[in-house]
Amino acid sequence: MPGDVTSEGLILLLRLGVVGILYLFLLTIVVVMQRELGAETAARRASAPRGRLIVLDRGTSTRAPGQAIPLAPVTRVGRSEENTLVLDDEFVSSAHAMVSLREGRWWLRDEGSTNGTMVNGQRIEGEMPLREGDELQIGHVRLRLAR
Repeated sequence: MPGDVTSEGLILLLRLGVVGILYLFLLTIVVVMQRELGAETAARRASAPRGRLIVLDRGTSTRAPGQAIPLAPVTRVGRSEENTLVLDDEFVSSAHAMVSLREGRWWLRDEGSTNGTMVNGQRIEGEMPLREGDELQIGHVRLRLAR
């Protein structure tokens, strides 16, 4: 009988060892995946175009000329506090325009504003792609797209 207890104990230890090795293997996989995903996310952020709008003329808003405003991948522009970029100019609609990043390029869309949205002095209809250096006019506020 004592021999049976020893072989049962040995089998139990072997089973626990195998389970421990399996858990260690799974933990290693999780750690490697987290590192890979973190490196991929960092690389994506580094390669993503950065954009900002430079205030050229503040119109009747409280923005300071020369102020750099960073763009989010989707930046909603308007007078309402619900927008990403609030321009308190009296000629800016509450939901005036949207600047968005798609396929590595910035796009501007007028959101049905009362006074329209201009790019390089031309009123836009709907949506149009932007280039670095383009001048946007939203209400009486003039902004330049920069990196």
